[in-house]
Amino acid sequence: MKTTPRGLAAATALLAVLALLPGCSSIGPSRMVQDRTDYNASLTESWKRQILLNIVKIRYVEPIFFMDVGDIVAGYTMETGASAGFSRSMYDAPTPITDNNNPVFGNFGRLEFGVSGRFTDRPTVTYKPMTGAPFRTGIMSALPLRNVLNGLDTGISAQFLFHLGVRSINGLRNAALSAKGSVAAQPEFTRAAEILAQLQLEGALRARSDPPQQGKEGRLYLVIGGRKPSAETAALIRELRTLLDLDPAVYEYEVISEPETQNRRQIALQTYSLMQIMAAVAARVDIPAADVASRRALPEMHEAPGSGVMEKTAVHSGRTKPQDAFAAVSFHGHWFWVEDNDLGTKRVFSFLMLAFTLMENKAGSPPPQLTIPVQ
Repeated sequence: MKTTPRGLAAATALLAVLALLPGCSSIGPSRMVQDRTDYNASLTESWKRQILLNIVKIRYVEPIFFMDVGDIVAGYTMETGASAGFSRSMYDAPTPITDNNNPVFGNFGRLEFGVSGRFTDRPTVTYKPMTGAPFRTGIMSALPLRNVLNGLDTGISAQFLFHLGVRSINGLRNAALSAKGSVAAQPEFTRAAEILAQLQLEGALRARSDPPQQGKEGRLYLVIGGRKPSAETAALIRELRTLLDLDPAVYEYEVISEPETQNRRQIALQTYSLMQIMAAVAARVDIPAADVASRRALPEMHEAPGSGVMEKTAVHSGRTKPQDAFAAVSFHGHWFWVEDNDLGTKRVFSFLMLAFTLMENKAGSPPPQLTIPVQ
């Protein structure tokens, strides 16, 4: 029995559709690239806005609040199907039968086929308020010394890190905020931070720690100079030892938060909390004059922690939403934003986001997880 061109074309089309269905059965690998980048960008953007909002709220004497992202479950479902059918009545076949009038694929035969598909996207995001121990540990507690030294070792400038996160070093005081106003940093503190940054560039500054013992963390040390520093480096080290009143006989000093009396082989670092660092940024927010005059917001403070690394006005304000900003939020009828070309302030925000992830959490809460069940 011969098949007509019409019947052959219909059968070929059906086979082609059925052959394509297995290629559409797996959507997991193709979605992975897009999901990871898209959720990464969304989480980063939400953190920037949340930090900026709380910084602005500090100036308005509003309670700050953080929402942690728990789990992200992005569930995708792809359903496909195909159908084919043929009907023909033997009594409808015309006579005589010829090549152009096949009894199967003739004028009276019916060949039907179809393809169906459905794609469903049901993402689920859980949020956890940061309260209790996580808030106390993450926001109110001082930056752990271990994280500060890790920051030095990973390349964060000591001048930036100390101006922003260190309250004092061996009694030399950084700028500070108080209920009565602000106090400028001591010149000796500023010079010590500058020397430490120069030693970093010379490769003459590194941190190390002893291994943990009996469940306790090992001691922390700051290694300054080494055994054979250059003449320029040696001069900087001598100046730093004089400023910090360090023993010149050694080049390795234990870093602690509470110094022992008359121990010149220790460096005492007292750090700020994230709350205090955010308050320092808030002191430079450009609050509308009407809100300050009506006592809805605190006035600007020119001298505050971080004065050596931040501009006087790090966060701008206006009535309209900015078109191109690093981060922007609406609050009390105004828009507040950080310019996208303000590298100094963007660097501070990046540090704050990093500090949030590095803060020690005794509760050991797991980080956000992205789960993507694909069917």
